Amino acid sequence: MFRNMEYVYEVYKEKSFTRAAKNLYVTQPCLSALVKKTEQKLGFPIFNRNTSPLQLTECGAEYIRYIERMMALENEFENYLNDVRGLKTGHLSIGSNNAFSALVLPQIISEFNRLYPGVDVKLSEGNISYLEEKLFKGDLDLVLDNHPMDESIYLRELFCSEQLLLAVPASDPVCARHPLCALTHEDILKGKHTCIQTPAISMDSFCSHTFIALRHGNDTRIQLDFLCEEAGFSPKIQLEVDQLTTAYNIVCNNIGITLVSDTLVTRTPPVSNLVYFKIDSNHTRRFAYFYYKNASYVTLAMREFIKLGIENIQHNTKEDSTH
Repeated sequence: MFRNMEYVYEVYKEKSFTRAAKNLYVTQPCLSALVKKTEQKLGFPIFNRNTSPLQLTECGAEYIRYIERMMALENEFENYLNDVRGLKTGHLSIGSNNAFSALVLPQIISEFNRLYPGVDVKLSEGNISYLEEKLFKGDLDLVLDNHPMDESIYLRELFCSEQLLLAVPASDPVCARHPLCALTHEDILKGKHTCIQTPAISMDSFCSHTFIALRHGNDTRIQLDFLCEEAGFSPKIQLEVDQLTTAYNIVCNNIGITLVSDTLVTRTPPVSNLVYFKIDSNHTRRFAYFYYKNASYVTLAMREFIKLGIENIQHNTKEDSTH
């Protein structure tokens, strides 16, 4: 019943016989015949061919669930063999938000590739909904993100803590009214924003400002909305973008203000026309974790990548504090 499962699964993923046949390098009539043969063995149709795109029947949905369980077991055993081989071969799929993917993970992946050149590393980026779906389905081994995930389903290992700051053009009148609160790029590198003695600014000082914000579904947008609500106002959104680095670059060109993490600031070049404000709130600190599925086999590749990642962030944090 599962002899042709890879063909059935490709049709399910693509929701089209035509696209699936192209991906599998077979003709559409051949693919249709293989799927039909499987359906005859089951005694039930897998796909409802009267819908566009193709939809699974009730039996088909159950068949796909069993396929995914078999694929997960096969992948788990392959991971076991890779561990036995000592990471001479294997694969590792990592997911992360755009900021970590652009600013943090490339250095870690590079070091991992140097140590284990036989392990194929793939990186996916997206918002937390996309990443959690991929992790739950087994398409990803690890997710690095700063948005909390369900601890009954996922295990986690602390990667780093982040402080949220407001990035504001230095020409903004608020900077002149609160000069002691305005921090430079160098101040952030020295960790001045984390000191208790450093004065913080109230979020309501920016209630009339326009914000460059991430779209809904990203943790930084969730935090922005919460901080503004805590201060008693709704943010005026001038532009919505997909990436934190994009929002930051827009503000660098004197358009609006935005909420950023100190991770971004410390890993990008200094910008002379920007200042940063520590926000007067108990909700500006967040934590980034490596997440993996509770029931999954934790491979040697996963363990080594997490270890390298934590070592890398600790090393960079020490370097930043000495600047």
